[in-house]
Amino acid sequence: MPDSRTFLQRGPISPRLHGTLDYLLAATLIAGPFALGVDDDTAKAFVLVLGGAASLLAVGTAWSRGIVRVVPPMVHGITDIGATLALIAAPFALGFTDDTAATWFCVVVGAGGLVATLLTRFESDLQPAGPTTRAHTAH
Repeated sequence: MPDSRTFLQRGPISPRLHGTLDYLLAATLIAGPFALGVDDDTAKAFVLVLGGAASLLAVGTAWSRGIVRVVPPMVHGITDIGATLALIAAPFALGFTDDTAATWFCVVVGAGGLVATLLTRFESDLQPAGPTTRAHTAH
């Protein structure tokens, strides 16, 4: 039976594409509650916190779309699985199923994120640094 590291490195979605999708997901999580008129404060706060966390993860992952590049791609993938499952479960676990817009938003965005995560190759696409050469200057 393959371990989770092997499983998370075999999908058809490249790190570059997933990295781009991360920024779109973060923007969706931050703007979604306002665009949909989510009334439940718990739902709004939860999704906004998740959107902020998604932004940090997108910026911090060590692949071509990351900026700070300190989070290993495999850690990113495992975090994505946890976050998307939490997003799907949130309306039921946090008790905001009365807010239909919030419930559908969380379940649909969470399910979409989970599918994208499970189809991603979580490996670095950064080129290794080559040897540096110095121009030889005459004195």
